[in-house]
Amino acid sequence: MNSNRLVFGLGLVGLILLAAAVVLVQPSFRSAPKDRELIALFYAHHHEFEKLKEMATEDATRGWYLGHSEESALDDKRQLEYSRYISAILPGLRVVMSYHWLRFMFAHEGVAIGPSWVKGIEYVPPANYGMAGIVLTNLDKAPSLSAGTYLRKIEPDWFVFYQRDE
Repeated sequence: MNSNRLVFGLGLVGLILLAAAVVLVQPSFRSAPKDRELIALFYAHHHEFEKLKEMATEDATRGWYLGHSEESALDDKRQLEYSRYISAILPGLRVVMSYHWLRFMFAHEGVAIGPSWVKGIEYVPPANYGMAGIVLTNLDKAPSLSAGTYLRKIEPDWFVFYQRDE
């Protein structure tokens, strides 16, 4: 009888540990802002978003990419300008630019190798629409979709984005 209890107890502990591991590994989407919150933030800081887009695009033509290049490659005045505009939107906001888009990441969770997600606002030049993602009307339930990048249009070239990797 005692051995049955021991086996049952060990099995129960194993299930609890497995459930805890799944919860820790699976990114939670509950902390992500709703689309309407991001859209309201975009319009409340429209000037800052546009200014950062102009600056990042201009600097990219010189081979410097926001979030991917050394800040020291910019003069102090330009670094301060980036910092001022980003902090006006949200202090500590992570902003990155690639060859295809400029991303403002408001919520993210996960690890570099494994499941992760990120949600925010993205500028996509018209020439890059084809590679930007799938356009939907609502991203609040995006985690129920397969892994990928999804967009919700705010206005021309500006989107709420959600990206999930497995």
